[in-house]
Amino acid sequence: MNHGRSVVVTGGGGAIGSACVRSLCQSGAKVSVVDIDFNRAKVLANEMVAAGFEAVPFQCNVASFDEAQRLIDDVYDRFGYIDGLVNNAGIMPHQDVSFATATMDDWREILDINLGGTVNLSRCALPHLKESVRRRALPSSIVNMSSFLVLLGARIPQDGYTASKGAIASLSRSMAVELGEDQIRVNTVAPGPIETPHVAKFFNTAEARAKRIERFPLGRFGRPEDVSEAISFLISDKSAWITGVLLPIDGGASCNYI
Repeated sequence: MNHGRSVVVTGGGGAIGSACVRSLCQSGAKVSVVDIDFNRAKVLANEMVAAGFEAVPFQCNVASFDEAQRLIDDVYDRFGYIDGLVNNAGIMPHQDVSFATATMDDWREILDINLGGTVNLSRCALPHLKESVRRRALPSSIVNMSSFLVLLGARIPQDGYTASKGAIASLSRSMAVELGEDQIRVNTVAPGPIETPHVAKFFNTAEARAKRIERFPLGRFGRPEDVSEAISFLISDKSAWITGVLLPIDGGASCNYI
């Protein structure tokens, strides 16, 4: 499905990022595993190589434009082309609460990493995505990471995170229109709570878990693979006429009134 594609995955050492790397490798892609923690990226890339796939680790703080540019240059030097980008890197800190009480430093950090990282990587990769379309006669693809929280409010607010993810969703639609004539597709996934160590901290009792699961028509938390398989599809040419889409991956929570 993604045979021969050269795909950059940011936040590649995390739970969802790791699942994305595995799904993309298994679908035939050459994957650049990017994380601010180089050791996490290296461990995963080595796992993929040992399994017979092509993956290379890179370190990058996506909030830095200069680091993003160096990363993209290094990826291009290694593979010779880039035709896929998954902007997965992001943070959801526990001190992110109501807009009325969160500090401006917290807001800036969240926006710099979540929104700024998406902009930085997309800007730096864009010339190569365009070049790949011309050279390889295949459309390029960007998948951005939003959240189901942009579709509904939350009684326990995470306003900085939600604002950053809403901005990413809106930006992605504009990017899809702007880049369509260049045959670069831009889509966004909006996961609900995924069973990761970070999310588990929010629902650390049986009562808290049961209360949240009541909101999901499918009756469970999401798994990283629920997100990664959708991303692999959106990167691939199997989704060749899909662009500008915000895809909820939330077990039906965003359409559940009660």
